[in-house]
Amino acid sequence: MATPTHNPGVQSTVAQTFARFCTGLDYEALPPLVVERAKHFFIDYIAIALRGSMLDSSRPMRMLAAARPIPGGATLFGRPDTVHAAWAALANGMAAHSMELDDTFLPGSIHNESFVFSPALALAEERGASGKRFIVAVVAGFEVACRVAAALKPAVTNARGFHPTGTTGALGAAATSATLLGLDAAQVTNALGVACSQAAGLLEFVTDGAWTKRFHGGWASHAGMIAAELAQHGITAPPTSIEGKFGYLHAYSGDPLPQALSAGEGETLAIAQTALKYYPCNYYIQSINDSVLQLAARADLPLEAIESIVVYTVQAAMPLVCEPIEQKRRPRLMIDAQFSVPFNVALGLVKRRVSFVDFTPAEFISPEIERLMDRVTCHVDPALDAQYPQAWPARVEITLADGRTLVAATQYAKGDPRNPLSLDEVIAKHRSIVAGVVDESTDDAILDFILRLETRSDFSELTRILKRFVLPG
Repeated sequence: MATPTHNPGVQSTVAQTFARFCTGLDYEALPPLVVERAKHFFIDYIAIALRGSMLDSSRPMRMLAAARPIPGGATLFGRPDTVHAAWAALANGMAAHSMELDDTFLPGSIHNESFVFSPALALAEERGASGKRFIVAVVAGFEVACRVAAALKPAVTNARGFHPTGTTGALGAAATSATLLGLDAAQVTNALGVACSQAAGLLEFVTDGAWTKRFHGGWASHAGMIAAELAQHGITAPPTSIEGKFGYLHAYSGDPLPQALSAGEGETLAIAQTALKYYPCNYYIQSINDSVLQLAARADLPLEAIESIVVYTVQAAMPLVCEPIEQKRRPRLMIDAQFSVPFNVALGLVKRRVSFVDFTPAEFISPEIERLMDRVTCHVDPALDAQYPQAWPARVEITLADGRTLVAATQYAKGDPRNPLSLDEVIAKHRSIVAGVVDESTDDAILDFILRLETRSDFSELTRILKRFVLPG
């Protein structure tokens, strides 16, 4: 598909071109790899959202939904009854973005699972969509969100204080919802335009670990769904909402990369190029953790002899996960730790793993972990930075008391499409997350539904399965 630009009477606008892409998607034409990836991400999403719904940060949304009930046919994780799809998308989207375990499209620095699967699941349940229609909608949402996020340029939009999952996520949710609802091209164009006017999400959460970061996944889900439903009922929006003089790219970037807007075909579709995150932390730390765990496995690395730990990374990582270094060395909350290079490095060395079960206050103040955090410094390596954002590489150098220096480097983190997880590894990650949340028979039923998704005529069976998971209050 050619890069969309606006020239009235000659070429389509960006939104119009995306709209034609969404309405032209056909399940039967999707490559097997794309269908497989959609299932893998769905397996991942369900686990994260179920576990995430139990966190304290998810409680306010669940309480609000209970205080303002709107009957409907969609699952809000943890409730025994079904609710309106908009409430389900909002609450589940927030839960799914609460553990720093969701996917990442590296060129756009965006996490899609929360704002793609939350509206897709809610609308599929409420509107009776088939598994094939669901998969097509998911592919459409990934494509639009990833391409627009890449066009923003991650470092540029981040420098403006914007969080792409919150901002561009609204467009991805709109594309997902509009495709699942079967809107025509003109309606999809309007849905994307309305989503542009709802896009929101600030990075200020990095200063104190606030829950607004998690909220971004939910609000994007809700905003995109509402945009699509408004378009279905006739609302209009400028067809140039994305690339216009006062449009999305100007507002959220100011220095966009228009060629990134080209939608893919076949195995170049964005969903096939998206990483499935392996560790429960910001993606800038994924390659760092891989490198640290390589070192932790060495028999010639006595932790007590470590004098210094130097982490080399890309420039864009510095303000999010490395600075201010004193603050990053003393996380107080889970989200602090998820955005802390020193904590992840120390945890990996001490535990020889990086698991969400270890992101606890007890570990934050562990004397051994504190000692190692104090030895961590972070630096930008120009050679690594030159690979960004197509790759987010890292190198870790540990100097010991005897003068030896041990080094490990990672170019593509575990879970990157160039270093992918197998289905067995995807399921193992899923099982580790839902352990203690749902019983084994319930989880088996969830996995069976997803693994045979293309054969499902509707989602009523999954709705019944998910009703077994009920939270108090």
